[in-house]
Amino acid sequence: MPMDQFSSECISLVSFDKIYDQNIRPQLEEIDIYLKSSIPPYNAYEVAFLLSVKPSEVLDTMKKFQIPVLNQMSFFHLIVHLSSPICQLIKRQWRYSHLNYYTAEHIAAIYQINIHKVTKAFEELDIEYVKPDRLHEVFKRIHTTLLLFS
Repeated sequence: MPMDQFSSECISLVSFDKIYDQNIRPQLEEIDIYLKSSIPPYNAYEVAFLLSVKPSEVLDTMKKFQIPVLNQMSFFHLIVHLSSPICQLIKRQWRYSHLNYYTAEHIAAIYQINIHKVTKAFEELDIEYVKPDRLHEVFKRIHTTLLLFS
């Protein structure tokens, strides 16, 4: 079947809050728990698994930036240089970490969501900015299409 002729059974409309709750939040929580419960030096293979990269990428990055051991400080240095989506997301979040609230543009940039969808969600809520603890209200109003393969 050509790619542009999927049946409706293969396409699902999902709100971004579900994507966040099922994919992003658990990864961020795992990282948080790992850092709070593990004693440095951290194992490079565990860190690779946690950050969704190959162990060779962690080891190559450690070598390139002369990181002899993985501790909390070097862990965050790694995040800046690793390629996984969760590392890229964390870097984008850091870019705006000094803000007390987010605009539609901030959310679109951090989560790589179409700006028009985010702006529409802001309009539905009749807001110009949102505090981090209220992001889920915006996320519930942002829908995206997922292709489901069986």
